[in-house]
Amino acid sequence: MMTQRTRKTSGAGFTEKELRYLMERSLGRLAFVCSDMQAHIMPVAFEFDGSYFYLSGWNLKYSERFQDTSPNRVTLLVDDVDSPTRWVPRGVEITGEAEAKEKGDYLYVRIKPVTKTSWGI
Repeated sequence: MMTQRTRKTSGAGFTEKELRYLMERSLGRLAFVCSDMQAHIMPVAFEFDGSYFYLSGWNLKYSERFQDTSPNRVTLLVDDVDSPTRWVPRGVEITGEAEAKEKGDYLYVRIKPVTKTSWGI
């Protein structure tokens, strides 16, 4: 069964269903290209405030890969399967601008959504 995809290119313009979906989750996959020109994808925990995505971690300050993301385009994929008994994939793919931020000794990455594509939501 095919699910309908929707794509929006104007900032964070998430629908109410997409906002609810994203705020109920905290695990995604981050894709980016490092200074070595190699593509990387990694699982990340995130927080979403309705406008920005925030990524952090206990060793983020020492991670070359996260330091390479600023300023850079990244893609954050948040997806799952709606039901364990039937295959109904759903998710949101967000492309945005990532920037490393520091508050005292605390380092985090903030992603400003630029485009998004969603399906099954």
